[in-house]
Amino acid sequence: MRPGERHRRDPTPNAALRSLLEESEWTQEAFARAIGRLGHEAGVRLGYDRTSIAHWLRGSRPSPRVQGFIAEALSRRLGRPVSVTQLGMGDGRSGGPGPRSRNAAGGEAAELFANEGEFDANLAALQDGAPPADRLAALTAAVVGPPRADAPPPAPYRLTLGAAVAQPGTASTSGATSTTAPRERGIGDEPSETAEPLRPRPPRAHFPSLPRGGRPSRRTTPDEVASVREHARFFAQQADRHGGGHIRTPLAACLAGLVRRLHSGGEGPYHPRLVAGAARLSYLLGRVYSDEQRHGLAQRAFDTAAQLAAEGDDPECVALVQRALSSQAHQLGHRRVSLALAESACETAPPDSAPSTRSFLYAGLAVAQAAEGARTPALAALGRAEHELARAPADLTTGPESPDGGEPVGAYQDAALHYQASQVRAALGDRDGAVRELRASLRSRPAGERRSRALSEAELAELLLSRGRVEEACSAWQSFLEDSALVRSGRARRARDRMPHLLRPFAHEACVQGLLTRAGLP
Repeated sequence: MRPGERHRRDPTPNAALRSLLEESEWTQEAFARAIGRLGHEAGVRLGYDRTSIAHWLRGSRPSPRVQGFIAEALSRRLGRPVSVTQLGMGDGRSGGPGPRSRNAAGGEAAELFANEGEFDANLAALQDGAPPADRLAALTAAVVGPPRADAPPPAPYRLTLGAAVAQPGTASTSGATSTTAPRERGIGDEPSETAEPLRPRPPRAHFPSLPRGGRPSRRTTPDEVASVREHARFFAQQADRHGGGHIRTPLAACLAGLVRRLHSGGEGPYHPRLVAGAARLSYLLGRVYSDEQRHGLAQRAFDTAAQLAAEGDDPECVALVQRALSSQAHQLGHRRVSLALAESACETAPPDSAPSTRSFLYAGLAVAQAAEGARTPALAALGRAEHELARAPADLTTGPESPDGGEPVGAYQDAALHYQASQVRAALGDRDGAVRELRASLRSRPAGERRSRALSEAELAELLLSRGRVEEACSAWQSFLEDSALVRSGRARRARDRMPHLLRPFAHEACVQGLLTRAGLP
């Protein structure tokens, strides 16, 4: 049993958990691995094994935070929601008698599980049903609130949260639509009768057009709207150039100030645009958390952005949020959900969307279809993305979209489309084509976009290595190390951590030895 778990002196065997485990047909080791993967999605190293599961089955209780991971793992496996209260561990809020044992060695998990009472309040504000402004406050309080905390609280990525972006009855309990075969959708096309798209929930009546406490609302000015848009554009540029770690605190501070403005209420023709601007900033916060590999918090920030965009009458932003959620699901290996969200993004976007937006959405659809093995629809969607981008006017006021598919406010440009095309080619088995697309992306991408360049260079190196082109791979990794040294990005750190394992079979090569020595890697 890991430190930090709760004990009871005469534990009673947990029949409820055993029944769920038997229904899942998981071994105890497989169950532990699934929980560990969820911790990875939330940015927490859990490290449980089959002995931990055996202790739980005999009646011991892990931290309430870990109970949330257990419930989510079983929900995914069984294809239906499993709540913490069904785990046989109490009400999920108390671990039984006796004080909580802390991890004496410190450790990331113990640090993140500290201050449980404060996090309980924040977690409640992140639940479905909370007003969007309250959710934004909870998402930013851990970063900028007193005392400042550099590490936000853990929150698991939940497949069932995908249903929260849908109208009632449009999604299954697993968060995926009833789609049975990949297909291409067009922006503005009528939805299929056989598969309902994921759509944003309708605006909440309690979002404050009127302020709390009965104070009269003041009119929102065009200057306030312009300020929010400029902040969104600035933070989007900085994310691509320097990584999410550099902008998380100032972005959260900007959003925290905007939350106070939204709570005070507003009126006039510019107020919906202020709400829509808050949606773009919340979208950017989701990108930052996703870049830091905090996928549970990223998912909640994206969901909040979708709500704000719907209330701000910005269907294009809703589509962009769905596209970002699709990219996130793809990154985490949830291909069916990724495809459903990509299709929904194309359906949600208004017919008069800008060509660059159309290109962005079709490219996301192509990636999701290729991941499902739908070659013809994927190549057709990619062709439409290329056609739309060729029609788009050049936007010189912002840099290209970043590789993670999180384009927030600026134009979608050639470097980004080449990157997405490489993902399509790789998923369809054309690794040489994927290499060509990545090289084209790097040629098109400005030198200042260091985070975006670093992630592309890491993917290029891994593709080259898979083709046995070791010296070229080492050259690409050397460029990656130079660019990633100047950014703060969780994705870049993960790419660097993969290098020793991938290069181990080639350790006898001189270029590999030199690369690992320069990188200071074992």
